[in-house]
This record gives sequence, C-alpha cells and structure tokens, in this order.
Amino acid sequence: MIGYAGLAVCLVLLASTHAGLAAAPSEELNALRAKLEALKRDIERGEGSRSEAADALKSSEQSVSEANRRLTQLAREGEEAGRQLSGLRDEQQQVEARLAKQRSAAARLIYQHYTAPAGGVLQVLASGRDPNAVARTSVYLDHIARARKGVLEDLRRQAQTLAVLGAEATKRQHELAAIEEQQRAQRERLEHEHRNRKQVLARISTQVERQRREAGALQRDERRLAKLVQDLAKMLAARKPPPRPARSEPATGAPAGSGAGTAFEQLRGRLHAPVKGELLGRYGSPRSDSGLSWRGLFIQAPAGREVRAVAPGRIVFADWLRGFGNLLILDHGDGFMSLYGNNEALLGRIGDPVRGGDTIAIVGSSGGNPVPGLYFELRHQGKPFDPMGWFNFK
Repeated sequence: MIGYAGLAVCLVLLASTHAGLAAAPSEELNALRAKLEALKRDIERGEGSRSEAADALKSSEQSVSEANRRLTQLAREGEEAGRQLSGLRDEQQQVEARLAKQRSAAARLIYQHYTAPAGGVLQVLASGRDPNAVARTSVYLDHIARARKGVLEDLRRQAQTLAVLGAEATKRQHELAAIEEQQRAQRERLEHEHRNRKQVLARISTQVERQRREAGALQRDERRLAKLVQDLAKMLAARKPPPRPARSEPATGAPAGSGAGTAFEQLRGRLHAPVKGELLGRYGSPRSDSGLSWRGLFIQAPAGREVRAVAPGRIVFADWLRGFGNLLILDHGDGFMSLYGNNEALLGRIGDPVRGGDTIAIVGSSGGNPVPGLYFELRHQGKPFDPMGWFNFK
C-alpha cells in the first residue's frame, strides 16, 4: 500500500494527464465531438430499424438533463457574479473610507491656507521679521501648498476610482438579475420536461417493464455499451499521448494485461463511491429481472442526489444511450474508464476535465430504469471488471 504522500502524487499525475485538455483548442474538442457523433450513428445503424419502448423517453430525458445542466451552470455563474459584486462593494467601502480621510485632510489644509498670513511668502519676506522665522514660515507655507495639491489630486483619483467601481457594480447587478431571470425560465422548462417524461412513461410503462425483463434486450444493451466503450478506447488510443512520467511497480490485483502500475491503478482501494446509497446489484451477481449477470454496480439512491467522479479524468461521452439513459463516461488514462448511467442529468460536456470528487451528474431513473439509482462500471481496455475492491467505504 502507498502512503498519503504517494496518494497525493498519484492524484497529481492523474490530474496532469488530463490538465492539457482545459487549454485544448476548440477545434480539437469539435473534432472529438464529431467522432463521437459518428460512433453513435454507427451504433444506431447496427441496431437496424429495431426500436424499443424506452426510446420514447429519449427526447424528454435529454431535455431534462440539459435543463438541469444549464441550471447548474447558471447557479455557478450567479455565485461568481455574486462574489464579484460583493468584492466590488467591499472595495467601494474602502475607497469611500479613504475618500472621507482625504476630504478631512483637504479641509484642514484649506483652513491652514486661509489662516496663513495674507500675501503669502512675499509679504512674510517684506515684513522685516527675523530671517530665521521668515525661513520657517516660508517652508511651512510651501509645505501647505504642496500637501494641498497632493490631497486634491488624491481626491480626484479616489473619486474616479469610486465612479469606476460604481459602474462595475451596476454592471454586475444587471448580470446577476439576468442570470436570475434565466434560472427562472430554466426551472419552468425543467418542470415542463418532467411532466412530459412522466406522461410518456405512463403511456409506455408496461412495454418498458416487459422489455426490461427480456434477456435479449439486455444483451443488446450490453453489446451496444461494449461497442461504444471499445470504439472510444480505440479513438483515444489513436490520439498522441502526453509525455508520461516513469511508472511504478504493478499494483496488486490490477486487471490482467494492464502492465506496469499506473496512476489510476495506484488508487486501488482508495476510490470513494460515486454516490451514497444501497448497493442492489454487484458485479458478477445475477440480475433479478433477467437472470443475466451484472457487469457493474447498481446503487439505489434518491433522485436528485449528486453523482461524483471517482478519480480525476475527462469526459469522453455525455449523452443518452439506449438501456442506460443519460450516460457519462470518464477517461482516466492508460485504458481505464468509469461509467455512470441512468442519471436524471449530466452536468458536464464532452472534453470537460474533472477532478476526483467533482459533481458530474444527478441521480435519476432514465433509460426506463424502474427505480432511481446509479449504474456504475469500471473498465480497462474496454472490458468491465469488479470495482468493489477499488473503493474505500469508510
């Protein structure tokens, strides 16, 4: 087992593997998305003209996901605009305090100016007073003049700064109001899409339940997902990999054929569960609905609960897939991927880098699943393996 320092190194290596994508040009992301669209079309062609009851949910579930994603994005934008507005107001208060001090100083200097001997330096020199006293008075008057000029210049600068801050604060207030209005519209859209999905599901629930229990339909779902993941793996392998640090020794219990230990493998036993809930389906155990074996985990959880990335990675798929509803796939490098299915909403887009623990989806029951929960898989080189030994359930 590696210590906490080693774990930190692993996380840094994983993050650095994908950090380059954050600055990737839009052309690269567009090319990736175009390839994924081609993969989806290829899968759909392989299905022929066959359609299944759950397909009727596709449009409404995609719309629910997009409305949720946009709401989440708007919430982040609102928080950022709110922080900026708060910072501007704090700065305004500081400038106003400085302005008040400068005004007070200016008032004192103006008073000193008007109480100084009439005629200024020339009159003092012509008065016939002690030369030393004359020199002191001359210096004093010169000091007052310079200080007054400096204070007045500071007053002008502070007033200009305050005006700029006021304009910026007004701009941020308008932005915040616009975001709040967009949030209201998105909430209405989300409620509308939820009603649509509920109506569609009520109409086809019998067919969905029947097809869900058909072994043939589940096998087609598994083949469809396997093809998608394998094609994704090939596509990612064809990309020029970033420079890699030297690898450590193989991790105990790593999937066969994985070679030397990688950053992701070194997190074995330290991953946190993607969602808190009740484990209803374990890898390799028979499914109660068909007798087929689970290829991953099904974790029952309340709808709306956050789904989190188990490790740093980047999103390489975020779309609706027959049998798995709103599905998100993370690439962790070295052929490792994690899959998150049956979500109500996907909160990221293809190409987005994520950190371990980031919220990437919201629990739901998309794809015709009868109960809300998360379907989760870990795969290496396109093949699923038992994820249970990789988690820290403490």
